[in-house]
Amino acid sequence: MLIQLQEHNKTLLIEGLVSTERVEFSRLMLMFSKYAPNSTIQIMDGKKVLGYDHVLFAVINAMHAYVEKRMICENLALEILVYASVQRQIKNSVEILGIKEDTRQLVLVAISEVDKELDKLKESIILTQGLRVDDSFLNSWNPEKLDSLKRTFKISDAEVESIRTGSSSNREILEKLVIEKMALLAVTV
Repeated sequence: MLIQLQEHNKTLLIEGLVSTERVEFSRLMLMFSKYAPNSTIQIMDGKKVLGYDHVLFAVINAMHAYVEKRMICENLALEILVYASVQRQIKNSVEILGIKEDTRQLVLVAISEVDKELDKLKESIILTQGLRVDDSFLNSWNPEKLDSLKRTFKISDAEVESIRTGSSSNREILEKLVIEKMALLAVTV
């Protein structure tokens, strides 16, 4: 999914990826950086991402922090991870959303002023053995996944019920609560 960040004159790429093999984070980042050397790239554990809005709001908050010179990290890619994980500490952010040996569902985030770089980056995914574009896990929900995400983001049943409306799904509510936590993180930095 490509999104224009007109306020920043950049384009955002968010892709769900599935790996059939063990993921080596550093090797994958090195390869992606080769195809998109002027882009900011981050890869996250897809099991801990609620959906496209979760990533989009993390990127927007990180970009605003960058422009306003109030970043938690010195690196925009890490800042995205910090906001997406709703953590102030980089170590905690990596523990929550970082790629582990058993990670098979990935979310690729890339920001660039050069759309051609993002196209090359998408092409590189196709060329990578054991890796394919597949965002179906971002849209699939079950009670176990919701419970796991509530634990990850420290959201109680009471919080969920406090904003429940007639037609809201648990997924929508959880995503709203995580985005709200991101907003709170942004104003406390």
